[in-house]
Amino acid sequence: MDRDPDHKAWMSFRLSRVLDDIGVNRRIVKKRRETFLLKEAIVTLNDKLKGLDRTYFHFGSQSEGSTTPGMKSDIDILICDHYTNIMSDLADWEAMRQNGLMVKEETTPPQHYWLQFIKPDSPEPHRYYGQKLKGCVPHVDGRVFISNKIWQNIGKQQLGNGLICCGPSVSFSEKWDFVHAFKCKVLPPEVYRWFHRPRRGYWPTPEMMQAASECSCFLIPDGHFESLNEHIEWRLSPSQIERILVFNFTIVQLKCYVVLKMIKKYIMEQFLSHNSKLTSFHCKTVMFFTLERISPAEWKEDRLIECIGYCLQTLVMFLMRGHCPHYIISEVNLFEGKITRNYQLVLLEKIKELLDSNLTILYDLEIDSIGQRVQIPTTGMFEPRLTICRTINNVLAYNLIVRVGRIFNLIANNALNPATFRLLFTVLSIPEEDNIIYILSRYERQALSLFKPHIYSIFASVTSSFYIEHKLQLTPEIFNLYERSLDTDVTSSRLKLASMFYCRGDPQRAADVLNDVERRYGANVHALCQCGRNYEEPDALLIESTTDDWNYDTVIRKVALCVSFTHLDVFCVPPFLLYEMNRAVNDDILHRSSLERRWMDKAAVDSRPFLYYLQYLTYRKLGLHIKRVQAHKNLINCFINKDILYTMYHAETAANLLGHCWEMEGNLPEALRFYNSSVQNIPRNNAANWHIRRLTGNF
Repeated sequence: MDRDPDHKAWMSFRLSRVLDDIGVNRRIVKKRRETFLLKEAIVTLNDKLKGLDRTYFHFGSQSEGSTTPGMKSDIDILICDHYTNIMSDLADWEAMRQNGLMVKEETTPPQHYWLQFIKPDSPEPHRYYGQKLKGCVPHVDGRVFISNKIWQNIGKQQLGNGLICCGPSVSFSEKWDFVHAFKCKVLPPEVYRWFHRPRRGYWPTPEMMQAASECSCFLIPDGHFESLNEHIEWRLSPSQIERILVFNFTIVQLKCYVVLKMIKKYIMEQFLSHNSKLTSFHCKTVMFFTLERISPAEWKEDRLIECIGYCLQTLVMFLMRGHCPHYIISEVNLFEGKITRNYQLVLLEKIKELLDSNLTILYDLEIDSIGQRVQIPTTGMFEPRLTICRTINNVLAYNLIVRVGRIFNLIANNALNPATFRLLFTVLSIPEEDNIIYILSRYERQALSLFKPHIYSIFASVTSSFYIEHKLQLTPEIFNLYERSLDTDVTSSRLKLASMFYCRGDPQRAADVLNDVERRYGANVHALCQCGRNYEEPDALLIESTTDDWNYDTVIRKVALCVSFTHLDVFCVPPFLLYEMNRAVNDDILHRSSLERRWMDKAAVDSRPFLYYLQYLTYRKLGLHIKRVQAHKNLINCFINKDILYTMYHAETAANLLGHCWEMEGNLPEALRFYNSSVQNIPRNNAANWHIRRLTGNF
């Protein structure tokens, strides 16, 4: 007799394999989590280098690994601001800091607090007597509270109409959610009670509870939707604890969670109005409560369908009661403000129908073609698992590499600031054997190792520029800085070294370095922009050349970052490129976006055209005619070969370099043609405008 009449075990295995194929497998989940934890450390360290006291956290599906390519999940970042001391008691007051006292009134909704402003010079409440208040709001009784609109107002000043607000999130893009927050000094009572409430003993484990007890809670700027004091209310968020719990999901539990979110999306599109919203957080809460009541022995691959059913039964129970409790803060009903009672009843009937039909809804899911994949055993019509894994790895690699490069392009602008210089030097002075290295987390240590080559590159170029300017002999220490900077990528630091040799009047050593760069720049090396010119992720960047299980050290050897120079290293820059640092004509500066202002005062150029341009200059100086002609042809080919042209981020600068080569060849009409072509593509903030005026005498 068939012991599996409904074929649930067969369906479970099939569904599990499909989820493996689209990235919900141990390897990709581990890679996602490690990447986003490393990104946290990188951005936090970056702010420390800029003298800002903030900590970054990646929460949500991208960092949890509970997403797939077809779900197109956004990236959630919580920015914890440490400038304000958040107190639960006045005894925690700190002098000469902004202090906020957590206050709960009788009318304050569950999970919310007011932050009363306390004087920085004495532990006394600030009173309102009609004076101007910045970032604070007076209450009717004279008390002063910190407004939850402070970051929204800053965003409006910086981004204007480009600001995107959604709840507590303040962002410039639909793909990113930035939530600013304050950190609670101690666990609030609501969260403390969770650690001591009775539970059945299945889950969470004692080890998970111990890890959760070491987490922080945050106050995020989000008032209750029905409150009269919404503008001064701060919502308590135990996101770090929730992340610990999700990180401890088994792969079967994570697959169940992903499918729940897909079903949620399908139901939202088919049956709920835009005024009602079943969210991923509802799904996460359902998972938590289901894990508490279901034995760990049930969570097996051949029982995946039944586990999804257990979760839907939990949701049915919440819908029948009209109450979905927050897993950690039990006083909160997560249905409030999200799903009306009428739609709860509609949803209840639909979920019951799904359970009665043995989850045939799975055949209707279109995300990542789940329904098709489950029904059709052949994989010929679908993208192979290896390609999908590489695609996911590629996105993570791109994100990480470009982020590190762009961070240091921003830092380089402030390298003359003594405070920034000291902070950069402090990072370099932390040796691996130093005691401080053991205080740092694994991801903080890795972030330091990624930062150091870029710091060495800044110091090497700035120091060399000073020595060349004052006609001093370069010391072995400077060459040691260059040597330590070479791991930024395949090309950019080496090209800066070659540029320094050329400007110093040593073309032979410049030629040796350039020959080495040309050998390294093979077909498997991909151009990336670290300046911030293009924030769009390429569709297929490293897919073919990246191993299935990449790491930063291997992929960085397949990347050619663009080369950028600042005003601090002008004596290491070929003179013609200095025009790029002053590309504005007339009122061009007024037509720069906030992102463009970060890099447009630098000389920024893609590695490949800069390599050929430097070769042209070097061979010209050495009198090597044949090699000079070949370098010129290679630079021309950058515009003829569409595969190269489409990978250039600074094509107008490359066109200007080619125009200069034609000038040096004595062919001024051809030079003018390239300058004009450059201006036609980028009319404003283009140094070609100066070159056209220079050649035509039309100033």
